[in-house]
Amino acid sequence: MLLRYILLVIAGLLSIALYRMLSRGGKTYSYNRTQVLTFLTDGSEQMIHEETNGSIIITSKTVLIDGLEYIFKPSDNEPVQALLDFDDNGLRSVRVLLQDGEKQYFINRNPAMRAA
Repeated sequence: MLLRYILLVIAGLLSIALYRMLSRGGKTYSYNRTQVLTFLTDGSEQMIHEETNGSIIITSKTVLIDGLEYIFKPSDNEPVQALLDFDDNGLRSVRVLLQDGEKQYFINRNPAMRAA
């Protein structure tokens, strides 16, 4: 019986978290590839490309990538965690700043994939 209440509380907390994540009123994009740039200790860089899919939700000051939140418009004492890259056609990619490099998520501009 106790396990049932614990599972019910966990389900409730997850429901609240999902509702908050989806109700932020942001613009949703999909990405179809990533690129990880790592700065090595010898001063060189290592780049890894990956074909992968996921979702990006951009709100007024944060970006949610597959449920993880990053700040791109920080307040006074907050660090910048992500950068939005634009070109003539709109949002091109989102770069997440990592401790030893960055991970770039490229926006999928294929209309058939965006509507799915």
